Amino acid sequence: MGDYIFNNKSDLVNYLFQKLDEPSPLKIQKTLYFLFAYYGATYGNLSSEETGELDSINYTKFLFNPAFEAWQYGPVDYEVYTANREGCYQAKPLEMEHLNQKLTPAEKRNVVQFTDNIISQTNEVDDFTLVDRTHEDECWSKPFKENSGAPHIKMNPDEIIEEYITKHVG
Repeated sequence: MGDYIFNNKSDLVNYLFQKLDEPSPLKIQKTLYFLFAYYGATYGNLSSEETGELDSINYTKFLFNPAFEAWQYGPVDYEVYTANREGCYQAKPLEMEHLNQKLTPAEKRNVVQFTDNIISQTNEVDDFTLVDRTHEDECWSKPFKENSGAPHIKMNPDEIIEEYITKHVG
C-alpha cells in the first residue's frame, strides 16, 4: 500500500456522502476527482519540492490511491463506482485518525479545510456542470478520444496533477 493522506479511500467517500447536499453518483465522482487533482497540484506538489524551508512537511503526493478511468461523463474512480453500486458507503463524519498519521495536527486541519472548500464548491453546482467542467481536461479527453470512448480506459494520475499545476495552480 502506498503512502496517501487517505490510506482508506472509503473514509473520504463516506465524508462526501456526509457533506454533499445531494450525493449523486456523478457528484461523488466529480468531487472526488477535483479533490484529487487540486490536492495533488497544491499540497501534493509540496512533497516533491526541494526547498529547505519546507523540509518538515508531511503531505503525500496523492490524496488517495486513484483508480480514475475516462468515462463518457468524465473521470470515474472505478473502485468507488463498484463499491457504491454495492451500497458500501454511508454518510459519516471525517475523523482525524483516518488521515495519514505522519501529518501534524496543523497539517490535518489544512487537509480538512482544503477538502471542505472543494466540497462546498462542487456542492453549489449541478451534476452536469461538473461533467462539462471535467470534459475540459485533457487528462480525461485525450484517453477518452484516443480509445473512442471505450470503457475502462485508465487515466494517468501524474498527468491529472501536472495539468492542474499548469492550468489552475502554477
